[in-house]
Amino acid sequence: MKIQWAFYDNGNDTEEIYYENLNKKLYESKYQGHLYCISDECDAMIKFTHRQDEVKFFSTWNGQGDLHDIECPYFLHEKGEVERKKILDQIESAPVTDEHILNTILNKSKNLKSKEKREKENKRNTTKRRVQGEQTSRTEKIDNGEINSLGSSMIRIFSLDSKHMTPDYVNYRKCVFGKIKHVYFNEADGYVYLNLDNAQYRVSIYLPQAFYADPEKTTKSALVTFVNKVKQELLALKELVIICVGMIRFKKGSSKDMNVHIISPSHLLINDMKYYEIITSNSINTNPYNYL
Repeated sequence: MKIQWAFYDNGNDTEEIYYENLNKKLYESKYQGHLYCISDECDAMIKFTHRQDEVKFFSTWNGQGDLHDIECPYFLHEKGEVERKKILDQIESAPVTDEHILNTILNKSKNLKSKEKREKENKRNTTKRRVQGEQTSRTEKIDNGEINSLGSSMIRIFSLDSKHMTPDYVNYRKCVFGKIKHVYFNEADGYVYLNLDNAQYRVSIYLPQAFYADPEKTTKSALVTFVNKVKQELLALKELVIICVGMIRFKKGSSKDMNVHIISPSHLLINDMKYYEIITSNSINTNPYNYL
């Protein structure tokens, strides 16, 4: 698995770094010893290599593979991939309530609206990793606030910027956020793609027929109204940032294009507005987030 992004933090300045934008001299003079996994939940440090044949890449510092969270694609553990896959299958197949998902989204929105970027070093210090797939009994600080692992909401849903999404994240449940670039609605088959910002891959939010299968939650006609409003706002050049929770899958027939499957209207926000708020008000707020 190729690590394409890293997070730079020297205690004062922060920056998201793509390995192709580095060279050996720049790395050694500024970034060495200050790069971390792009995931907020990981403690692992990242190093940069620039070979004589001009090949560049990121990798985890030696001996720190298990400092990635177990849900990070770059986690390495002495038990091996078979045991890790078993643990991940249990995590990703575990049911989560709509309330838990909504709280995750609302709190991610609150975090993104903060005037100061979240202190990632503090996040690393307070986030507790699972050990062999089991949770500790203490209260944990996570994306959606404080939960007790003995309570009903035991599953942590970590966040991921759409521009950092790679095929390594396929089959993970994530709270994905990013700018909407384009909308495609196949009215005949009844599904929607909201294409997101990503320079390397095609990443979309996918709203299948299951999205409106329960008429008590929404209908196809309501979805049409929602899609038309999103299209209008994009044509007016308004920045639209979606935050949603869903499983990441490859698009059918592709090994690169990725979809985030959203199966309920309560599993998304756009510019800090809920699905039905957009429909009933026939408007979408301006982008409230400082760093997107």
